[in-house]
Amino acid sequence: MSVVAQSLQPGTTLTATAATVFKAGAGTSVVTSGVLSNPTSAAVTFTFQIQRSGGAALAVVPQRSIQANGTDLLPELSSLVLTDGDVLLASGAGLVCLLNGYALS
Repeated sequence: MSVVAQSLQPGTTLTATAATVFKAGAGTSVVTSGVLSNPTSAAVTFTFQIQRSGGAALAVVPQRSIQANGTDLLPELSSLVLTDGDVLLASGAGLVCLLNGYALS
């Protein structure tokens, strides 16, 4: 078995509608850290959901706001294990999302 550090989401700008920020491939992926930054001039509300392969989307962070020029370190995602086909979805108009972790194969 090998463990490979990865940038699971190297950087994307979120929209107001929940969209995929990471989809797990073969093997197992683990989120070790994440950050949302708000480069806008107003507070922005965001959500994070997980959709297990073949299942419905479930709220991980139902709703939280980030003040203008602020960040959130997403502690709810730390050590989250994802397997083939699992998806992380997020919304938050104008927020920048980064996720780090590792893959096991």
